[in-house]
Amino acid sequence: MLVVWHHISSTIQSNARTTTTNSMKFLPPSLLLLLASAPIAIIAPAALGFSPPQTRRHSNSFRHPPPTISASASSRPSSRLIAQTRTTSTSSSGGRTTQEIKVSPESELEKRQRHKRSRQRWGKYMKFHAKPADVSRPFQDLSLEELRMLTDYHLGEAHAAAVADADHDDTSNHHGEKGEDGVSDAFSGRMMSSHHVHEITKLLSSWAKLAVVGYVPLKSGDTTGKDGVVMLNKKERTMAAEMAEKCLRQLVKQQKLGNEKAIVSVDLYHLVITAWVKSGSHADLVHATSLLDYMENNGHCNILSDGPKYNVTSSKSSAKCYVAVLDGWCKSPYRDAEIQAEAMLHRMDSLGIHNIKYYNNVMNRIAMSGKPNAGSEAERLLNELIEMYKNGNSTMSPDRNAFNTVIKAYANSGGKTGPRNAKRILGMMENPAKHGLEDIASDIEPDRVSCTSIMMAWANSNDDGGCEVDAGEKAEQLLERMEEVFAKKGGMKPDTATYNAVIKVWGKCGDNRAGQKSEELLRRMLQQYQNGTNHDAKPDDITFNSVIHNVATSLDIDSPQRALNILEQMEQYYEKGLIDAKPDIITYNSVLNSFAKSNRPGSAQQAEEILDNLEKSFDSGVWNIEPDVFSYNTVINAWSNSNDEYSAQRAVALLDRMSARAKKGKSKVKPDTKTYNTVLHAWSQSTDRNAPIKALGLLELMFRLYEKGDKNAQPDVLSFSTVINAFSKSRFPGRARECRNLLRRMKNLYDEGQENMRPNIFIYSAVLNACAYTFGRSDEKDEALNIGIETFEELKNSGIRPNHVAYGSFLRICRRLMAEDDPRRNHFITRAFKQCCADGQVGIYVLKQIRADPKLFVALLQAYIVDGDVQYHDVSSTTS
Repeated sequence: MLVVWHHISSTIQSNARTTTTNSMKFLPPSLLLLLASAPIAIIAPAALGFSPPQTRRHSNSFRHPPPTISASASSRPSSRLIAQTRTTSTSSSGGRTTQEIKVSPESELEKRQRHKRSRQRWGKYMKFHAKPADVSRPFQDLSLEELRMLTDYHLGEAHAAAVADADHDDTSNHHGEKGEDGVSDAFSGRMMSSHHVHEITKLLSSWAKLAVVGYVPLKSGDTTGKDGVVMLNKKERTMAAEMAEKCLRQLVKQQKLGNEKAIVSVDLYHLVITAWVKSGSHADLVHATSLLDYMENNGHCNILSDGPKYNVTSSKSSAKCYVAVLDGWCKSPYRDAEIQAEAMLHRMDSLGIHNIKYYNNVMNRIAMSGKPNAGSEAERLLNELIEMYKNGNSTMSPDRNAFNTVIKAYANSGGKTGPRNAKRILGMMENPAKHGLEDIASDIEPDRVSCTSIMMAWANSNDDGGCEVDAGEKAEQLLERMEEVFAKKGGMKPDTATYNAVIKVWGKCGDNRAGQKSEELLRRMLQQYQNGTNHDAKPDDITFNSVIHNVATSLDIDSPQRALNILEQMEQYYEKGLIDAKPDIITYNSVLNSFAKSNRPGSAQQAEEILDNLEKSFDSGVWNIEPDVFSYNTVINAWSNSNDEYSAQRAVALLDRMSARAKKGKSKVKPDTKTYNTVLHAWSQSTDRNAPIKALGLLELMFRLYEKGDKNAQPDVLSFSTVINAFSKSRFPGRARECRNLLRRMKNLYDEGQENMRPNIFIYSAVLNACAYTFGRSDEKDEALNIGIETFEELKNSGIRPNHVAYGSFLRICRRLMAEDDPRRNHFITRAFKQCCADGQVGIYVLKQIRADPKLFVALLQAYIVDGDVQYHDVSSTTS
């Protein structure tokens, strides 16, 4: 706070020598409160017009006092005079004489060269020794609140009234009103002093740099920071950019008033625009773009046709402001940012700001968008570059990076045409003479990035995540070609990313040899790396994880054991220091998943053993990889899909282990909805006679946990569907009633506003299936019949289209639970079969129910067979 007062007091005493009363009269309440709380010994000297004591900027400031310069020298402030005095020995006199040598003034060119060498030395030092908190900016010792108060003061919040004459006291009535530039109207018509202008320029630089770096140095006693700095949040960075712009607009206003001290340079605009760009949001980028219009409208853009000309590479050129905005749009993660980037690119073209890297950056942003038309849009810009080059603009000739970016755009866009278009661009690079680019053939020669992008295009060639069946063969052929070129010429050297791309293509092409081919590629990489023929082919974690995934998802019976062997090989290589790729939780989960999907006996037991070993290694500190919830869910799923007699009990035991570890603070293994649903599935597959009751009890537990605040345990439609299936597959008495109650409970929850609890066709089908397979006493069958008819009518009125299971189950209900002499029997069956035919849901299950009653089957089909063709029409007359 005292630092703020030192700045303010020095400004007051340099502009107006007023009394203490007048100085305090017009200060804002925030500063009056600050001064009231400050010691009187600090306030009094400044208030009386005395300067506060100057603090030393450096610890050695008194060791080397500044040299004394004569009056003649000081009269030429633009020259830097260097005076030397040296002692020389003369043999003629036998004594020592002192000779004063005056060096001529330093020229402007020498001065710039000396400053350049100094900056280079300082830059090299800061490159290796600077820390994040060492980035200097004006007023960096002030906190954000103090800096804001000082800025408000200098922008006229307090000073406008403090310097007013006694005859203009009425100006205080307008104190605090803002103009369009965010500056007080009370100060908008006055020209500021040189000191004021200088301070506002420093404040602009401070705020702008603060928004760019995003942190402030950590003060002593502050425990909120880390690594010596306190990071700014999004709101604070935006506020810093706003304050920098306020300072800029005030300087522009002063310049318009004729204040010669207010110099608005391109650097100031660049600082403010960069501050807005670095703030990060889409709105901030839009505002930074609008500042370019503000710069042009105020005549500060020195590259316009009617303005002074500067070289676009010069630090005085306004081009860097446009480049900063373009760079912000190219790096923006927001949707359609590539459209704004291209618009800025063409705007720069109209101003004569041309550079091949600007086109490459925009094409890269288009490629990263992943839109279906990204490839064609990027190629359109490439064609613009080719057209400019053919028209004689050699500086805009497309380079290899431009072609590679277009290939990447086609690779990221997906679709079946992506690989073909990417291969076409590669053909342009391989045969440039065919397209009139023979003069730049060496500049656009394909490299490994080109080939790797082609492989990624094959991997992403289908929208459904798959690719052409022969894509794996094509990718490996291209890899072999790269290896051949590298062996002969030394170019197109495949690296880890190249091999990973081929492995990814094999994994997505759906070829049964994917696992085997991936293992062969891994062995080839290890061999090349170990014998030293290709150090760039060092396998990483992506390599091993991709190979394990491809092996685990193959249809080979021994795929789980092969995946486990690769994992053990990875562990051994890492422990020996041969590779840097350490197995992570994704690696272990891939192996667990391979065992979970295997139908071999004992797979679930092996999966749980791997999980146990990983858990014990983590708890003992031997291995720092902790199993997560996906690890446990995978093993539980392995047990639920096994035919083991005690699979459900083993699944429940794993669930209890997860809950116990979660209570001890291991939040990574806290059970979620998928965990509970997997255990419910295990109970639905169990042969235990009490399985439905235990599944229902687990569902009730999920509700209790959710009501207590555990959002991870919230039941969903799958939870209800699994419990209903558990009842429908059992011989539990009253199972139709229990299923109907669960359906009603779901409808009530949906009516109360839980959108995720709306019953679907699978829920209705499961309830109908439970009614259709009801056995036992007649009263229980009658109850199931009524529930089945009620549920089927409810399904038709719900707007959900019944499927073949629903129709088949209802036909079975009518056929088995209704007496043959029941007049409703034929009517319900005929009406249901007619609607089933109209909906196109006649399948094996439906026909099986009709064939069970031969007389009814013949009666129904006779109406549909006319001259050998099946005709659909009303069959009520034939069945009446």
